[in-house]
Amino acid sequence: MKDQTEVQLRKDLSVEIEALEKRYQTLREYLGGAQMETFEVVGNLRTYKDDLSVITAHVLALYQLGGQRAKITWDSLFTNIDTALETIQNKPRSNPRTAIETALNMSDPKIEEVMTFLAKLRQSL
Repeated sequence: MKDQTEVQLRKDLSVEIEALEKRYQTLREYLGGAQMETFEVVGNLRTYKDDLSVITAHVLALYQLGGQRAKITWDSLFTNIDTALETIQNKPRSNPRTAIETALNMSDPKIEEVMTFLAKLRQSL
């Protein structure tokens, strides 16, 4: 039973990481200058955060199934994404690109580092 659970968890995690990578690519394109409506950007950022939360839970469960403890250290990324979303929502005339870019640059680890970790994890699954 444990083996089946772990196999399914690995499969689910791989699919979720792949979806997150696509959302990340969309964010990168937007931050690189691509034109998007504010509601699209906000929706993508919210979904990115939600997906990352699910992935975090799966990573922790996978480690726990293996009898290991893991500590996920990207809480500041979650906090900064929330800050960017609040800024965009409460200051409609603000530039969403600037708010998102600032939030992601202030995170430790950076979003790029989180995505690199997840890409390596996905390869190892």
